[in-house]
Amino acid sequence: MSKKLLISLAVICVLILAFVGINLKKDNVIRIAAAGYPMDEIVKIAAEDLKKEGYNVKVTVLTDYVTANVGLNAKDFDANFHQHEPFMQVFNKKNNGKLVKVKGIYDVYVGFYSKKYKNKSEIPNGAKVAIPNDVTNQDRALRILANEGLIELKPKDGLYNLNDVINTKKNFKFMAVPIPSLVQAYQEADLAFNWPSHMLKIGVHVKDALFIEKNTNGKYAVSLVAREDNKNSKKIQDLTKAMTSEKVKKFIEEKYAGQGFPVF
Repeated sequence: MSKKLLISLAVICVLILAFVGINLKKDNVIRIAAAGYPMDEIVKIAAEDLKKEGYNVKVTVLTDYVTANVGLNAKDFDANFHQHEPFMQVFNKKNNGKLVKVKGIYDVYVGFYSKKYKNKSEIPNGAKVAIPNDVTNQDRALRILANEGLIELKPKDGLYNLNDVINTKKNFKFMAVPIPSLVQAYQEADLAFNWPSHMLKIGVHVKDALFIEKNTNGKYAVSLVAREDNKNSKKIQDLTKAMTSEKVKKFIEEKYAGQGFPVF
């Protein structure tokens, strides 16, 4: 074998090893989009265990849930952690998405709050009621109001919206607003739907709610979401294991007590 051929083979081997090394390194990076507390904190706890397994977890905090889904669908992220399954399903339908729920992590006590009234009986006729304007959470809010006997809804399959309200009983005037605007709406409306983490920012706790959602059997659990093409990958399996560890469960039970609870 000639010296020139040996040198060529050596160069090829070096290039192959470099290519494999780069790809192995790339495989050890987990890119995940998460919303704010407690989601970002849960990912950080999981990242500590994943680091021991040789992973480098890169967390991008996004408050725009649609952007986080678009990024995951486009493979800018390996997973995201901010939504419940009904929200994901609507995104998939509207955007030809390939997102899949991998595992429910925790659920929260959503409900209705009022800055003006202390109990349900005080809510006046013609009250202004703030609810989300996205289809899944508007459905959720309307179901809570119906369960409390404050409105009646048309019998139907699928998601409810304001057009399905047939009787508000108190002649409610609805304000449908984006999720980030619900805290401000609480300041202006007589009654407002919201999540514990959002209300805590203004010092309002779940115990201050006029009423909260009854058991939904995990339907609205905040979930780890991936794509059809990577849901069974080792990377996602390891991420799922880390996000359902005893450390994560302990964090939710101790630091998020009264606001939410683990579902794994």
